[in-house]
Parts: sequence; C-alpha cells; structure tokens
Amino acid sequence: MRWRGLPRQQTRDAWRWTVWAMNNSLFVPSKMQVINAFVSHQPLSLEFCRIISPWKKHTLSIMLFKSSVVAAAAAMLNVNTSAYVSAENSALRKAAHVQQDTSHSHRELQDCDDYDTSPGRTTGITVKWTGGSSQGSASEWLNKDNWQFNYLPGIHKWNKIIIESGDLVTVNCDANYMNAPVSLLMRTDAMLDVTADLTIGNQLVMQSDASVTQSSGSDVSIGKYLNMLSGTHYSVSDHASLSIGTQLYMGHNTKFTVKGDGTSIGVQDLTIYGEVEFVLGPSGTGTFDVYSCNILPAELTINASAYSGGGGTIRLIKCTTNELCPSEDRVVITDLDPALTGGIYCRDEGVFLELSGSSPTTTEPSKQPTPSPTSSPTPVPTSLPTPVRTSSPTSSPTYAPSRVPVTNVPTKEPSPPPTQEPVDQPTDPQPTRNPSSPPTPLPTNAPTPTPTNLATPSPTPAPSPIVSTPPPTASPVVSTPPPTTPPISDSVARLVLTETGFDAVVGETCPPNDVDEVVIDGTAYTGGHGTIELYSCSVINDHYDIMNIRLENFVEGLWFDIAYKNGSVELIIKDLFNYEEYWTQVRNSYDHYDLYEEQTNFDHFPTFDWGTIPTWIRHHKNINRKNNWYTDDDYRPIAQDHHISWFGLGNKQQVIDFQSELKSFDQTHTTLLYWNSEAYWGADVDGFEESYLSGKYGTGNRPLYDYSNPDMTEWWVNHVKDMVSQDSVDGVMMDNTLSPECDNQIPLKKSCLETTDKSMMIKKAAEESRDDALIIGNYLRQYYDRGNRFRMSYSDGSYFENQHHSPGSQPDHEAIVVSMQLAREASWKKKVVLWTGSRRNCGCGWNYVEHRSEIPLDCRAFNKVATAPIDLLKKDLEIALGEFLMIVEEFSYINFAISPDANCERWRWDAHAMGLDELLRPLGAPKGPPLRSGHWFSRHFEHVSVKVNIETEETQFIWKVD
Repeated sequence: MRWRGLPRQQTRDAWRWTVWAMNNSLFVPSKMQVINAFVSHQPLSLEFCRIISPWKKHTLSIMLFKSSVVAAAAAMLNVNTSAYVSAENSALRKAAHVQQDTSHSHRELQDCDDYDTSPGRTTGITVKWTGGSSQGSASEWLNKDNWQFNYLPGIHKWNKIIIESGDLVTVNCDANYMNAPVSLLMRTDAMLDVTADLTIGNQLVMQSDASVTQSSGSDVSIGKYLNMLSGTHYSVSDHASLSIGTQLYMGHNTKFTVKGDGTSIGVQDLTIYGEVEFVLGPSGTGTFDVYSCNILPAELTINASAYSGGGGTIRLIKCTTNELCPSEDRVVITDLDPALTGGIYCRDEGVFLELSGSSPTTTEPSKQPTPSPTSSPTPVPTSLPTPVRTSSPTSSPTYAPSRVPVTNVPTKEPSPPPTQEPVDQPTDPQPTRNPSSPPTPLPTNAPTPTPTNLATPSPTPAPSPIVSTPPPTASPVVSTPPPTTPPISDSVARLVLTETGFDAVVGETCPPNDVDEVVIDGTAYTGGHGTIELYSCSVINDHYDIMNIRLENFVEGLWFDIAYKNGSVELIIKDLFNYEEYWTQVRNSYDHYDLYEEQTNFDHFPTFDWGTIPTWIRHHKNINRKNNWYTDDDYRPIAQDHHISWFGLGNKQQVIDFQSELKSFDQTHTTLLYWNSEAYWGADVDGFEESYLSGKYGTGNRPLYDYSNPDMTEWWVNHVKDMVSQDSVDGVMMDNTLSPECDNQIPLKKSCLETTDKSMMIKKAAEESRDDALIIGNYLRQYYDRGNRFRMSYSDGSYFENQHHSPGSQPDHEAIVVSMQLAREASWKKKVVLWTGSRRNCGCGWNYVEHRSEIPLDCRAFNKVATAPIDLLKKDLEIALGEFLMIVEEFSYINFAISPDANCERWRWDAHAMGLDELLRPLGAPKGPPLRSGHWFSRHFEHVSVKVNIETEETQFIWKVD
C-alpha cells in the first residue's frame, strides 16, 4: 500500500531524501543506526528522529515496517521551507515536503490505491462534479462517487469537466491520466486544492472568483491554455511546479501568486491584465520561465516579509522575448527590510528585482533552483542606479535596459494594490501610486469621447490591426517619466450614450485616424430604436475597420448598423422583431401579430457553455444494409463531441436502441427523434397504413402524407408522443413544416397558416407531448410562410437551413441577413437555435461515378479524393463560423458537414473529424451584440474577434488565445 497522496515514484524519492538527510547530518542518529532500525523493524523514538536545524519545531515518529512507510512518513515531515532549501534536486524536495497550512494536517488519511481508476464506460462530453464542498475523500478527485455518472472524468478524448459554483475539489492523489485533449471548467467560486500531481490535456478555464491552490511539491501540467477570467486566483507555493504548453492568459482583476523560493513555472506565452504577486522566500523566488511576455503584469506586487538575503538581483520572470515592462505606478514592494531599497528593471531576458543595501548576499536564481546557493553573492551598489543602466549586476549587456524605481511600502501598514480597472470604464479612473502622474481626465459630460492610454490594458487584447506601442519604459528604450497625456497612436474613443442618445463629436475626420478603437457604451441608453449621430465631420473615414468598433452594455432585443453618411457617422438601432426594411414579400408578411413570448423554462434544454464553439450534429445511415449498424466508434464522437443530435430513420425499437447507446456514452447528450411532417421515409413505424399517403411525391421522390385523413394525423401525432415518452429520447425535431395549402393565397394570411390540417397536426404533437420534452422544428424560414414565426409560441426552438436562398426578386444576400435576424430574435427570447453551417451536400455516392464531370460542380473538389481536402474544409468552416458567431447566444449551436450521410468517411459528416482546430479553440462569452456596416458584420468575444462579409464571403478571425 501507499500513504495518502504518495505514489510509488514519490515513495522512492522520499526514501532517497531520507538517506540524503542522514548523509547530511539532519538526523541525530547515524546512518547505520537508522539502517539497523529499519532492518529490525523497530520504531524510532521522537528524540531519535528530531530535526537538528535552526527551525526545530516539528518532529518525526516513524514505525519502520517497510521502506515505503519509512519514506512516506519522512515525506510527510512538517518542516519550515528553509530547512530543506538545500535539497539535492526538486524531486527530493518534493518528496520531503508537507503542506505547511495546518488545515491540511487534519484531512482524512486515504490510501490512493483504494480508488478505482479503471476507465469503465465512456464518460460524456460534459462531466460535472457532484461531490459538493465537503472535505476528505468526499472531495477527492479520484473518488468516482464525486462525479456525474460515477466515472472518472477525462479518461476519454474531448471530455469537458465542470466544477460547479462553490464546490471544492481536492487532488491529494496523483491524477496524471488525463493526457487526452480534455478541458476543465471551474465555475464561479469553485475551488481546486492540489497537493498531488495533476494533468489536464487541453485547457483549464477559471470563471469569476474561482481559485486554485497548488502546493506540497505537486506538479500540474496543462497541455495548452490556462485562462483566468475576472476575479480568479491561482496560487503556486511550497516547491510546486506548473507547466503550461501554450499560454497563460489573465483577464482583469485576476491574481497569480508565486510563493517561496522553490516554485517552478513554465509557459510559452504570457498575457496578463491582472496582478502577479511574488511572495519571496528567504533567498528569493523560484523559476518563472516564459518564452514570450506579451504584456507584463498590470499589477506587480512583491511581498518581501520572509526575505533575508540582503542586497542583490533577483530575476522574477525569465522571458526570451520581452515586449513590455511594468510601469512605475503598477509595481509595489511590501514588507522589505528597512535597510534595503528596491526597484524593478527589465531587459530582454526578463524582469528583475534589484535590492540595494549593506548586506549583499543574494544571487539571481538559476533556471532550476538548487538546494543551496552554489554561486557567490552578487554585490550591488548601496544606492539605486541611475535610470539608464549600462551594465547588469550579473552580466554585461551591450544595451541599456530600462529601469523602474519603486518606493518601498512600510511594513506595518502596507498599502493594498489598487483595483485594476479596464481602460474603458469612464466613471472610475485608474488609480495611481505616482502623485506626479494624475489619472487620465474624464469627460465633463457623457457624450464626449475619451482617448484612453492603452498602456493600461483593455479587457481584451487589442485585435489586429490595432497596434499598441510599448510604453516609454519598455526595454531597451531609455527610461523616461510616464507621460501625463496619452500618446495619440494609443487611444480608444469611448462614446457613452445618454438615456436618449448622444451629442455628436465634431471634428475634421471621423472616425479620427488616430483612434485605434471606438467603444460605444449603451449602459444608460433606454431610447429604443432610432438613429443616433455619433460624429459630424467634413471628412468621413468610411474605410474605418468595423472590427475596431465595439458595442457594449446595450439591452437585448436590438439590431445595430453603422452608417457613413455625407458629413456624419450614424448608429442605427432597430428592434429585432422589426423587418420593415426588407424586400416587399418579407416586409408585408412579417407583422407584430407574429410576436411570441420569451421562453421561461429551460430545465429540459441541452447543455451549453462558452468554452468552445457549441455544436450539434445531424446524420443518417442505411441501417437495413447488412453489417451497417452504428458502432461504438460512431456513438462515441456523436455523444461526446456535440451537445445535440437527432435520429429517426428506423422502427421504434431501433430508435430507442440507438438513443440508449448514445446515452450510455453521455447522459447529458440531448437526443431528438427526427420526424418528417411532409413525407413518409419508409421506416417500419407501428400502425402505418398505405392509406395515409396522398399518392403524390416530394423531395427525393418520397411519398407525401394526406393531411385530410384524420387517421393519418392522429397516427403521426401519437408516434411523436410515444417516442418522446421513452427514457432515451429527449424530444423531437419536426421537419418540413411549411404549409403549401396557403401558397396561392395573396396576401398570405396568418389565419390560413395556423388552421391548415398540417399546422394543426404539428401544433397538437407539440402541445400533447410530455411537458419536459424538447420541441424543435424546421420552423423559421426567412421567405416562406411569414417566416413561420407563429409556430414559436408552442416550440422550444428552431432548426435553420437554406439561409442563403433568395427566391424571386429578393435582393442578393438579403436572405442570410433576414435569417440572421430571425435567429437573433429567437435567441433573444431564449429559444434553442440549431444553425446549419453546411455550404454543400456532397455525399460519398459521388465517389463511385465513372467520370468526374458527372459530379455536381460544387462537389468535385470534395469527391473522389484520397484524403479530406483540409484547406477547402477550413475555408467553408470559416465562412460558416463567421455567420454563426453573429447570431450565437446561449442555447445556440452550429452543425457543419459536407454531407449528413454517415455511410461515408467520418470527416464528411462530423466536423470534429475534419482535422480543423477552430472548433476546439477557446471562445468565451460575447462582449456585446454584432454590428453591421453594409455587407460587413463584426463581433467580439472573450477569446476571438471576427468579421465576415456576406457578399464576398471574406472572413477575419483574431484569436486572442492561439
């Protein structure tokens, strides 16, 4: 057996440490005495095992039954960090360490071998923590009872793991099994306490006020991203190590604490808008290795209360490339010995703390901290150097690194660091610690735009082509006092609307060429639809990039356009239910009588999160063909990679069996019955009779139903009610819901649409199904049946297809715009939106034609190919995503495929098998609504900014996390 939290490797390391400690005279008894005691299995007394060091506070009592117990007990020894700073390497220090926080000493002892870590059945695309916030084994990660479905999460590919708000999860036993690209999401106030090793294959996302405490020599490895959102805190202490494969991203009001001189942090890219706190140990700090420091800390706090090393230079962050250096007013040193003075300076290889005083005993830490200093102390001048440095205390660079002097804060009453506010908050100026640099002046009235210095980072990194010029303190520029007026090239114009509008900014060129970004703040605006003049100028900059205009804090239910007029720039606001500007057929048929209420019950809705692009999937397969039933390799990606799917081309038992298999892979996956309201697809459905058919044929030469036959409509409704009552079926997707009976009516009246036999049949099926069934239909269509909006009153949502189809004389490209507005109206009213992003339907049947000329033109590059055409798929996907991201809100999902035919290669019908990474990138919640300017649409999300041209199909994505 092994002691709680001590795997075999740590056991071996602990025994090595015990031997090393005896060799270095940390134990009173001789080495031979310990060996003899071990061989004879005799207990060691407290006096026998007392530590002889300056920190003789804790003792060790070991019953030597076998070496693993000896090593384990030695590893659990409570000693001061400094008692083993001279351990031979990090593995030995790790084995020797026990969490200093006394709360950990009261935890329930648990043998890690007792936990069952076998994979069992496949876990779902989303697996939630159900262990609450209790302590002991009830909070242990490896305890299957703490997880939804009673399976360990992250064993299978693409798992999304969720720790719910307020819950506490502890990792006291190694959890190194999650090497697949799994993601962990910590919701608001969730807590993760790590004292053993943890691997997260893809990313960790921390939502508001979530916290991670890593200690006890633990190793945490994150495959790609650590994303810290507002209010979150990550702490690394007690010889723990953290490695991040791609990027550490810290949003505003976040905090990252590095405690002690034995920690190790490694990351490829560092982007910080929050606070980094270094709590120094007696000899300095551990290693913080970064390849590229994109933005150094908005707040850099150094707590020197435990530091006793005297003057010298301490490297805080090692950067291979260093673009920015923290400015003077963003750095605070607390609790420093009064005999020392400190300052921060930067050069190409990192950020350094320089301490001057009468006791020059410190050294710059090496990449791997060693048990004891092996290099001689580096003396420093007794006074701080001049701002322009021509040499380094530890090296001799040929350039002059810039330097930021910092005033030490008194020990007794340290001033807390000011709350870091985004630059675009006009009512709360950025506090400063430098009285000579007053905050940026605010406008005297709300309508006046305020240029804002981007040296103070905005809530999200400025998207290209907005260029941020490094502040004057950036290496290797000579240090100069921070300017009191923001540079013209680094500005954001913030237009703050009043309740009723805005007093236009008057100037020569609008938007001004020297403004990198225009933020339109609608916090106070209550004026509803209308036109607001933003700028009045003689020269209109109508080529201003729409991606550089951002909307925020507007109420829902509005649609926004930017219009460049002769002498003015206007913001046009309209209601989402208003379609009066469109083509006559749309304008005359969409009226206020088609309005539907906002959804209020979401308990039966699909899972949803903003972690990555939310997807759903449609598919069909010829299951009557010999040996052509779905396999585990089909079920698994359908259930785990997507939130929703539908299936219905089979008899009752086949549908139940299929949906049950999906549920066995992920209980949270939402399963829908596919049920066509227009044509009979040939499945052996109980009770079907030939008399139910009209004798006519429709799409795909399928026989059409006879709606005038009441027995047919009753049979059709009963099949829906029966199927959604099954445990494995969550709802229904009713297809082909248009009412051709009203096609010849001019003008088309709502009374006709609602009273046809077909419409009454569909409505009855929706209203008589069980209350918690998810009712979706192929309803909202921009051209047909007045948009079909009247059906939304008894539906939970709509499926969208053929959004670009513009029949008759409808203007080019208007169809997609109206479709987007219909989807946004539905999303605003909290309906489910199943958006189809597929650009073509190229099934594998075309692979078998003799001549390529027989293949439809838009499919020739996708058929008779040996491998997936990645570049073409990527182009299609980017166009689809560009449009979808303009309409996505909570409970909106996109399907992208070349064909829904699951008889074909997987890449053809499952977007997650195409080899593209866009669907796996972090997305984050939208920053505001989309904005339109002509054929261009643009929108900003937490991790990406995007624009798309619906005429040329150009797209641009700026991912803030690669």
